[in-house]
Amino acid sequence: MLRLIRTESFKLSRKLKSWLGPQLILVLVLIAFPLSIDISQYDLDKFYFSIIVISLMMTAFISTEGMFEEDFEDGSLEQEFLLEQDFYKIVLSKMLIYVFFIGIPIALIGSLFLITNGADFDDLPKVFSILCLSNILLFNLFSFGNALSINKGAMLGVLTSLPLALPVIILLGRAVRTIQYGEGFFSIIILMSGISLIVLAIMPIVISAALKTHID
Repeated sequence: MLRLIRTESFKLSRKLKSWLGPQLILVLVLIAFPLSIDISQYDLDKFYFSIIVISLMMTAFISTEGMFEEDFEDGSLEQEFLLEQDFYKIVLSKMLIYVFFIGIPIALIGSLFLITNGADFDDLPKVFSILCLSNILLFNLFSFGNALSINKGAMLGVLTSLPLALPVIILLGRAVRTIQYGEGFFSIIILMSGISLIVLAIMPIVISAALKTHID
């Protein structure tokens, strides 16, 4: 497992576009979107939450779009399968690295943008926590779509993963409201933590099964 984590971290760190690109896109969206509307009629700190939620989903999808495709095309995915005899460790290590290199930074970027646009600075740890947990869920769901759509077109991944992501967006919206109104935050964060751990344990099994269909 440690070997796979080291390998995946090295591979992703060498692909500047894969980990830096989504962060730059998120920054661009968070800067440009408010400029396209008349924000004077909105309470910006509350309105900006909605922008971050949608931007987070879009960025998570872009981040995982080529998670398995390059490894499949150059044959390294099949070689790892022959070595490990299972995709579970490969998928789990890749997921952890993607969340660390991309998920956590974009959660921090979203939190900082919210604070600089009028939210209470004391809410920074709360916002960062819910965005990190949301990224764990979104990265798992969208990587499942990517695993299904290898050599079959990106549309299959979109059609598969977007409906699954809607409950995560609803849960994220509920968590946002607890911050805005100051009630129920710890209950929702415990719920999101439990769901994230379950998804992080189970989804690699599902993704492994999807990847095996391409190898077979």
